[in-house]
Amino acid sequence: MKLALPIALAAASLLTACNYTKPVMYLDVTNQSQGVMRNIELTHPTGTVGIPQLRPGDGHQHMTPIGAPCKFQLKFEDEDGRLHQKDFDLGEKCPVELSFDVTNGMQVNARVVKR
Repeated sequence: MKLALPIALAAASLLTACNYTKPVMYLDVTNQSQGVMRNIELTHPTGTVGIPQLRPGDGHQHMTPIGAPCKFQLKFEDEDGRLHQKDFDLGEKCPVELSFDVTNGMQVNARVVKR
């Protein structure tokens, strides 16, 4: 009987620990240009996402654990096979949702959708 309370508390602690989920962020890549993007790589603090292709008007969303520092690199090839690369440093705290918008001229902008 003396052990029942400590065992119950230990079991409750284990169950709550199993339900913990790490905070995540959403990374969007949208092609707002007139050309096809190929061999897209989005590197972030917790890994790399590969996207084979995005046609004009297409987008891709990836969910990943929030990591620090909040640094990103987006690389891709345009229709002519030219490599485009842009680095972003958003500091120590990452937003909940971040969009990388590729516009005409293959310019890349990072836009915080949700903090």
